[in-house]
Amino acid sequence: MFTSIYRLKNGYKHGGSSKNLKRITFSRFFSQSSQDREVTTELSNKFFVEPVQDLLFKLTHVDVQKAFRTRFIGHDPDIPIYKFMTTAEVEKLQMEVKEKSKEKLQMPPIIPLRTDLGQVLEVNRDLIGYDSSKFVFTDVTFGISDKKRIVVVREPDGTLRKGNADERHAVNQIYFPQTGRELKHPVMFKDENLKPLLENGDYEFILDRACCQFEPDDQNYHRVVFSTYKHVDKTQKYHVLESTRHLGPLLFYLAFNKKPDNFLMYCLQTERVDDLMLFIQLYTKVNEGLKFELNDSKDQFQTIEDFINVECTEKVNLEEALKNYINRNIEVVSVK
Repeated sequence: MFTSIYRLKNGYKHGGSSKNLKRITFSRFFSQSSQDREVTTELSNKFFVEPVQDLLFKLTHVDVQKAFRTRFIGHDPDIPIYKFMTTAEVEKLQMEVKEKSKEKLQMPPIIPLRTDLGQVLEVNRDLIGYDSSKFVFTDVTFGISDKKRIVVVREPDGTLRKGNADERHAVNQIYFPQTGRELKHPVMFKDENLKPLLENGDYEFILDRACCQFEPDDQNYHRVVFSTYKHVDKTQKYHVLESTRHLGPLLFYLAFNKKPDNFLMYCLQTERVDDLMLFIQLYTKVNEGLKFELNDSKDQFQTIEDFINVECTEKVNLEEALKNYINRNIEVVSVK
């Protein structure tokens, strides 16, 4: 095991020609609501099971044109290639593109917060007064993931503890920098800057950058991502995240927090009853002990009505929306 030692002041390396790194702190304006359900290991495991992943992928509505669209990310786009192909070759290529789109739209995970950060390992009072700075000891062995890499800190008071989230992020990025991840967290994630981005509807940009900057078990990742999910749900702009890797986790978040009302209203108003039924299936797989149960003997409208009565809070508005949907479709059938 190869170990590197950093002498730190105010939490980061100093001395010589190195520049001090200032820690960005985040306020709690967008903090998780006390009503949010805690992301446990058991809940996280449900996200990864195949039936749930299949439902989330269907709800994503993969559009190959959108998935592979040109994005302004600071790189020159690839030069298009034109070929003469047979029908069989075109069909084969289309299948390959669909498979590539599944890989491209792989959903970021929802996992519990890391709980061992800052854990005290030892207290040695003989070291008190030895130095006024912290010392960070890092395992820099190649082939170890950032999550499993050992990072411990010796405090000036003699306390030896595991590194906190900011310290782990800093040393991992110094020794093994990841493309697109910055050493200092971008100021866009501060609450006063995040709010206007949300109001502007830049949801995919925020979520993509959060996935790049933070580990999925980081408290800041949960704060930024869940705040974005709440804003999308509040504004009902789910279509912005369609055919992206973020719609599935958003709907999983709504399901495990039992917040189905807005998405149900969106589906009824936009003629997406199939999506509504898929979401109800997701809801029942994620939550246990529900009074509502899926019953194959009922038609879909009866199922939706029962779900609204049992699991929703905006019952009156949703029942009215369901009636309007049924009436609209009856009129269409009558005209035909």
